[in-house]
Amino acid sequence: MPGELDAADTALMIQVLERLLNDDTFMDDEIKKEIKQYDNDGNLKIDRAEFQTMLNSYLGTISEDESSELFDDIDKDRSGYIEISELKRVLRNQILLELDRLKLENGM
Repeated sequence: MPGELDAADTALMIQVLERLLNDDTFMDDEIKKEIKQYDNDGNLKIDRAEFQTMLNSYLGTISEDESSELFDDIDKDRSGYIEISELKRVLRNQILLELDRLKLENGM
């Protein structure tokens, strides 16, 4: 079927995702670049207002309640800012979920 991965593509995808997870500098430059677009005060951290603006640009208009709930889920240290390390954690968790899904679907 179109859009489906064959065994070789799946194995390659798993290998790439596993490499990303083992890289300590995983996505640092990309995350910093994204943060800088919305970081009005230049501290390389995203506050609630900046986060709302960022979400609206990616997802369209979302409610302040939804934005606040998501912010609180990501801001694990309750600093009032989303930092690079917290965004990396979210991305790593998403990669782990995708890796688990690929392995499960392919009997690995």
